[in-house]
Amino acid sequence: MHRESTKHAGAMHAVLGLSIDEVRKAVDEAKDAGIVAVANHNTAEQIVITGEPNAVKRASEIASGKGAKVIPLKVSGAWHSELIRGAEEDFSAFLDEVSFEEAKRPVLFNVTADYETRAQEIRNIMARQLCSPVRWYDIICKMLEENVEVFAEVGPKKVLTGMLRKIIPKTYPHEVYNVDGIRGLETFLKAVT
Repeated sequence: MHRESTKHAGAMHAVLGLSIDEVRKAVDEAKDAGIVAVANHNTAEQIVITGEPNAVKRASEIASGKGAKVIPLKVSGAWHSELIRGAEEDFSAFLDEVSFEEAKRPVLFNVTADYETRAQEIRNIMARQLCSPVRWYDIICKMLEENVEVFAEVGPKKVLTGMLRKIIPKTYPHEVYNVDGIRGLETFLKAVT
């Protein structure tokens, strides 16, 4: 991905305050300025766009005109866009050399916002994730439809936890844990066992 980002200048902007459909329309209207796409659907009204700098700027101007707040992100590439397609091809070739087995438990993938257990499909989806939008909001909505009540963010920051708080209704029964080290893991394990 780094190699592709050095070949193709890219930009990403967070668009706040518009629905995914409104952001998609802004992106479509800006395509005459170059490559631009939705990169991340984080919450109902927090969407990240990606692509060539002029096209991202144009889509941002259109979104701003519709009332959105737009924040340029400090990134080194146009992640989740066609501009890094060469990385996807190389990653796919690498994955062809890795042994995959059927998943024992279904896994939700950010490309499809759906479950998959079949080994070959998991391999295909994993390769597609580099250039496809991250459908975080759709994944969380699917989990809420299935009455999932326990969420754990594994890692040193609380970015996903913050997005969860914007997605999950306050009246929905749930617990959110941050597993950011041994203490976080111990707290989480005590709560769920």
